[in-house]
Amino acid sequence: MSREHITIDKQFYNELAEHMQNGDELSIKRIYSLFPEINPKTISWRIHRLVQQGKLYKTGHGYYALTKIDEHNAAGYDYLQKKSQVIYDMVIDYGYNFYITGLDSLIGEIHHMPEKYPILLVIEEAGIKEIQEILSEKELIVLTEKDRDIIGKTTIKNKVDIIILKGKDFSLSNDHIAQKEKGFVDLYYAVTRMEYGISIPELSRIYRNMQRNNSIAITKIKKSAKDRGISTEINWLIEIDKASEKALEFMIYQIEEVK
Repeated sequence: MSREHITIDKQFYNELAEHMQNGDELSIKRIYSLFPEINPKTISWRIHRLVQQGKLYKTGHGYYALTKIDEHNAAGYDYLQKKSQVIYDMVIDYGYNFYITGLDSLIGEIHHMPEKYPILLVIEEAGIKEIQEILSEKELIVLTEKDRDIIGKTTIKNKVDIIILKGKDFSLSNDHIAQKEKGFVDLYYAVTRMEYGISIPELSRIYRNMQRNNSIAITKIKKSAKDRGISTEINWLIEIDKASEKALEFMIYQIEEVK
């Protein structure tokens, strides 16, 4: 490679790195937009070389970052609340795909962990009915997504032991405990759809804390959102920091109009 090419590649890398200084992942489409004067094929080739040189890392399909994205695993079985450990030990014997998610998988991201809270349990569809019956026989109040109207009633809300969610993709869990991105998405879903007992301000603090701790990989949180069927909302959440003041003002106005 000529000295001229080395210089151009270095300039390209330096400029690209400025947009990734905070651990940000960039999509290939976003990188193309940063260099409109350069042919996309040339950009792709330069990125390929940077990956080979170990200066850039592919973090997911079409996403790149300056450093490898670590597995944002939950603290593990020993850190689950006692009730969650009991449920874990029961469910694992039945052979269905499952994982504990929500607050149990977000230890370290929450400043004030509630003493008691409903367990969020994700199970493959084929096992939901059987597991619900088995757990209910243990005198536990077990509800599913179909029971969301019941959960909203105050008399029941504070007594629910377990909420079962349907899962399709179990790759974002380790040892039957959700990775942090999946744990947050499932918690967000429970709070916004099922009257789960975490306030919106607390949910927001958890998200901001995960951002500060670099506990969110864009590709994983998007994959988590797709599994939960809320991709539009989570994509909006991810991109909101990039919106201009006028764009935010417009969004706020639209929200008020909907109300």
